[in-house]
Amino acid sequence: MNTDQLEKEALKYGKGLGKLTFRLLFKLIKPFLPIILIIILIFFMLLALIAGVYSAFPNTSGDNKKSPILAGVFEDKAKDKELRDRYYKLCDKYNVIDTWAVNDDPIGPEDGSIYEASSDRPFYPGTKGEYVGELVDSNGQDKRLKLLWGQVHAATLYNTYANSLSQITAQLQEKTAKDLHPYFYYKKSKVITTTTEDEGNTETTVSIVYLLVEAYTIQGHYQYHYRWKTYHYEKSSVTLEELTDIKQVLPNRWQRLENWIKDEYKLNDKPEDLALARTAVWEAGQGFDARTEWLNWLLNNHLSGQYISQAMIPPELIPMFKEAEEKFGIPWWFLAAVAYKESSFNPQAENKATGCYGLMQIAPDNWPVYARRLGFDPDLDKDNPRSQIFVGAYMLKEMGLKNINWNGEWKEQTLDVLAFYGGFRGKDARERCREEYASKIWEFAEMFRVGGVRWPTPGYTTITSSFGWRDHPITGKRTFHEGIDIGAPEGATVISASKGQVTFAGWDKPNNHKKGYGLYITIRDENHLYLYGHLSAIYVKTGDQVNVGDIIGAVGNTGSSTAAHLHFEVRGLSLGGGSGQPIDPLLVLRNAENN
Repeated sequence: MNTDQLEKEALKYGKGLGKLTFRLLFKLIKPFLPIILIIILIFFMLLALIAGVYSAFPNTSGDNKKSPILAGVFEDKAKDKELRDRYYKLCDKYNVIDTWAVNDDPIGPEDGSIYEASSDRPFYPGTKGEYVGELVDSNGQDKRLKLLWGQVHAATLYNTYANSLSQITAQLQEKTAKDLHPYFYYKKSKVITTTTEDEGNTETTVSIVYLLVEAYTIQGHYQYHYRWKTYHYEKSSVTLEELTDIKQVLPNRWQRLENWIKDEYKLNDKPEDLALARTAVWEAGQGFDARTEWLNWLLNNHLSGQYISQAMIPPELIPMFKEAEEKFGIPWWFLAAVAYKESSFNPQAENKATGCYGLMQIAPDNWPVYARRLGFDPDLDKDNPRSQIFVGAYMLKEMGLKNINWNGEWKEQTLDVLAFYGGFRGKDARERCREEYASKIWEFAEMFRVGGVRWPTPGYTTITSSFGWRDHPITGKRTFHEGIDIGAPEGATVISASKGQVTFAGWDKPNNHKKGYGLYITIRDENHLYLYGHLSAIYVKTGDQVNVGDIIGAVGNTGSSTAAHLHFEVRGLSLGGGSGQPIDPLLVLRNAENN
């Protein structure tokens, strides 16, 4: 074999080895590709956000030319940490400085929908009432709108640059947080639990919760409306107020932030300049906050669509999906699947490229037409999840989801409509849609349809203490109960209400079994963390994957407890903080099976 042949054979062998190595490497990293892609996406997103801030900064030259301050973006220096900690304290202070209850006595079903505002009769700015001092909405809507450290930092940073200040001062930080702080107005409401004992005796307990009725924030000025609803379980019934819709007060949801930017940064009145500056500040703030909260959550808890069941759907949306089913004839679980695929259940999700917006990602040309047709205001109802769901359902129905056999081969029957709704065009549109879009919606829909919520203590539905304010049974102090207590005998079975991953299983206070939650378990899915406390036994371990209805433990009396019961909490992961913020578990358990 001559030299040329040897070189050719060597090259051929080398190419083959390279392909084999690539295939092996790809096989190894394939399970981690979603996480790798998320990291890359977030990295470039942060770069884009920072670039957006710079592009909107005023031009500087001569003596005014200086390097911008970007503390806390890529390096975790001690000074950056000190800066963030100061912002955290300011946000904690000013997020609750204007939190007011508009009624003195809690209302019940007989009171109707009193203490709710309208666009021509807002509570802000004049109305005050009893000072609350906490973010206490049982649906967690106030926590979605609270002021975050990144928002204050971005606004302060831009102000420093726009006004040629030499440094970010503590006074400027404080002023910015105070100027941008939210105003929250609540009404006190009742949750009424009625339990019928085996002897026929009826016991009624009433707990007090706060419901957000108005929020004036830099993200918008919103009003919230409710209706009374009763849910029945085996021996119990629960009557509470259920969120029906969220309406904007101002046609431009960004008006407050843009007015502040105009005054502070001394900008002109051109709408496009104000919008550019507002977008730069807002998205930079999201970038700063993403680094410390969202990014950490994604990297440390990369569930990526693995744990899907009804329990993970934001509980305030399910009644709206079901109302749309009654009106338009499309199953609620199918509508929920479309919303999850399109927006991950984010009513403010926006596609920057197409302008599609909201839960159902309605195109900007379609939104005003169909919103008006269904009786909604295109401006004031833009962020209303109910209007978004209704418009999406109406469009899907008009596109062809009218005569679908939802108990038969519904998947193939929906393909053409999903291809059009998802924007797939061309000769291979159906197959591309099937692979990239429809197959995911079908998968989600099946999981929502059959993956129902389960009551965590089969056979025991008596709620001995509801979510909300109460006198602590041991200390006697007025405290906020972040879950519900379900009465059951020691040793009774505890099952998982949701599909998910066990993130903790053990003692709350290993050195003192009479404190805290005692023996407890936490499980998380895509949107919620579920806590099962005061157990007598645990049958799972950290890292286990569980399905709806799997046995995970037994009722007990461990920790700070006066009698055998299950303490059950639900925390919204999207509401901020490492383990989320508590919401009323009954909202998740409304349609739970109990067997």
